[in-house]
Amino acid sequence: MDALHGCVSGRGVSAQRFLRGNGQPEFMAPDIVPLKAEHHEDVKALCKTIWEGHDYVPEAFPRWMEDPNYESVGIFDDGNLVAIGTLEIVPKSTIGWVVGLRVREGYRDRGFAKDIVTRIIGLAKERGINPLWYATSSRNEASIHVATNLGFREVNSAGYFRLHAPYPPHQKPSAVFVPMTVDPDRLVSLLEQNPELVSTSTIPAAWEFEFADREGLHRLVSKTHFRVVMDENGVAQAFFFKIDRQREEESTAAFTIFATDRSVFVDVLARTIDEAQHQGADRAVYFLGPRCSEWVMTTGFVAEEFIGRRFLLYEIHP
Repeated sequence: MDALHGCVSGRGVSAQRFLRGNGQPEFMAPDIVPLKAEHHEDVKALCKTIWEGHDYVPEAFPRWMEDPNYESVGIFDDGNLVAIGTLEIVPKSTIGWVVGLRVREGYRDRGFAKDIVTRIIGLAKERGINPLWYATSSRNEASIHVATNLGFREVNSAGYFRLHAPYPPHQKPSAVFVPMTVDPDRLVSLLEQNPELVSTSTIPAAWEFEFADREGLHRLVSKTHFRVVMDENGVAQAFFFKIDRQREEESTAAFTIFATDRSVFVDVLARTIDEAQHQGADRAVYFLGPRCSEWVMTTGFVAEEFIGRRFLLYEIHP
């Protein structure tokens, strides 16, 4: 998941300008309109200015338009789409997400992102969504500003870093630690037995978060399988899983790791690097629990750009 980084017919000016008494430009509240499949070209044009044209939103937009669990809205100015955002509803739940929030270069710092998210909050309220979630990077100050100004509160964070192929040299996994695959019900029991392993109500999962309860884990297992490493007493000391992502020519292995023992964490980290390498993933992305976020800093794997970087979950109850 991510956040910030006109008239549907006729394409009139929706973000209108006028001058204050001191001659400074002011902006009227823009018209926010529903987006449809025919706006795909407009979405692609906007997103060319995002992440050097490598944004995922243009690729995802057609799927969103076919899925009733997504509703996209936008702002047009002089016939150009200048801001977009989407409400995603998690199937068979009351959980919603703010996704694909984008503002065209040259139109930022005008409050358009706030306007879009305000509309999404309204849509979520109409549909009985509770909670509404919003995830972003700790380095994205503009996105955090939008969230906090609209009443979202930070409810979780995860350590975050990336490795790219060719992967760095690392120790071989130990034969002493043997991961076991478990189903959601067994995992719930193990987490209840050792509540220090996952002490938060949500867990990160490939740019998203999910509830760490039975219902949430049953939703999540449709995308992955859960693995645990237990000690000689049958107490789980590590919990991890992988979600694969493919976009254009780039494949990503996104790992989530929680652990209560440093040596077990280092072993799991080595296993996941091996796994990413063996499957030919172009990059491995890591979302880490609190202890793992500290321990990984001693491995030499974390590039300077990821030191102190967090993946944040914000929440509001519409």
